[in-house]
Amino acid sequence: MHYLSILTTLALGTVLTVSAQDNSSVFDFPEYPPPLTPPPDQTLADSTATLPANQTGGDPALGAAKIHYDTGVYGPTVELVHAYYSYWPIGVAVSSDERIFTTFQRGNETFTLAEVNSTTTEIPFPDEDTNTPPAFVDPSNPGVSVATDKLIFVQAIVIDALDRIWALDVGRPRVNGSILLAATPGGPKLVGFYPNGTRFTTITFPTSVVAGDSALNDVRIDLRGDGFAYISDSSPQRPGIVVVNLNTQESWRHLNNHFSTVAHGDLISFHNGVPTYIHPLTSPFATTPYGSSAANAIALSADGTSLYFAPQSGRHLFRVPTSFLQSQPSATNPNAIILANQAVQQLGDVGSHLDGLETDDQGYIYLTAPEHNAINRFNPNTGMIEPFVRSPFIQWPDTLSIASLTSGGNYLYFTCNQLWLSPDYQNGTDLRTKPYAMFRVAIEGGKANQM
Repeated sequence: MHYLSILTTLALGTVLTVSAQDNSSVFDFPEYPPPLTPPPDQTLADSTATLPANQTGGDPALGAAKIHYDTGVYGPTVELVHAYYSYWPIGVAVSSDERIFTTFQRGNETFTLAEVNSTTTEIPFPDEDTNTPPAFVDPSNPGVSVATDKLIFVQAIVIDALDRIWALDVGRPRVNGSILLAATPGGPKLVGFYPNGTRFTTITFPTSVVAGDSALNDVRIDLRGDGFAYISDSSPQRPGIVVVNLNTQESWRHLNNHFSTVAHGDLISFHNGVPTYIHPLTSPFATTPYGSSAANAIALSADGTSLYFAPQSGRHLFRVPTSFLQSQPSATNPNAIILANQAVQQLGDVGSHLDGLETDDQGYIYLTAPEHNAINRFNPNTGMIEPFVRSPFIQWPDTLSIASLTSGGNYLYFTCNQLWLSPDYQNGTDLRTKPYAMFRVAIEGGKANQM
């Protein structure tokens, strides 16, 4: 073929090829690779709906548009089981025969440990006398509380594997709604009751373990071996974990001012979408971030080998092997504190500060999420936080308690007490609304048998 003819043929082929390509769009390429299975639970609280006419400017096309929104709800049905019209609730514990016990702060409240006797009322447990100390203030030492075997301020209550009731007494009553008096030895205590109300033990603490400004917060009981109690101390001055040998009644401390137990001072929490700061009633009356509460929520793994815990002023979950906590620091065991500190594992950000933890017999760790009106759970097998239940009625979930009822069913009970609306945080004004609430939700697992 002549050279000129070859060039002409090639040029014509090129033109035809370009002309064929012109029929396609420059945007004709896959924007994403082929879709895979999406992560689970990502649309639990998602839906679509049209907006009211006053939000669309009366435009028919906009009025017909279905817009994606957050329903605020997912998970099992949230059942209201108790409404608190009297006092502000903190703790809850439920026995296998469905007796419900609860705790109240102690200021002018006439009892601090109670049993629910109807859907809207409570009575002192075990009786009024046990809830009535001879005084709250030491007359010879103003600013200090008293030593007494009576209950002063029960912060937490749990029911052990034998259905016995354990009450954790902070020993520090509240004065003028916000100031805790200093504790004196014999005031802070761990008290055990049989279901009939008979006291079977009272464990007090030396000042080296529980000081005047300690703030005992939550407790978990493990009856394996000698038996141990693990107690969080949320004091900003001396946060840590108190350990009690239930057999010898000796106690000691671990994780004092450890990074895992201290309050995160820069935390700004959000509730119902609104940022929350502390507006204190005491000098210097300066607004601060929500960063005053240290080691708070605790839970024992189902097999008893790990203690999970978290400061309330923080969004991280931690755990430590209980074998290190059970090692009592002493002259013959001088490295116990160092080894326990080094054994702490940070499990990451959980998305909300939290106030309560609980364990089921399947190993899940349930976590309150006050910033999301929710309760989530940590899966130790995957290391991930899983959504569990969410509702606009879950207004500051505080304490969690799992019960396997002899009548049938496994339930997670929890109190909701609107803590962020209390005078401590609202410049002395009480923005809470009664009744406070106790709810329950059905769960797959049961109560962990820690004995």
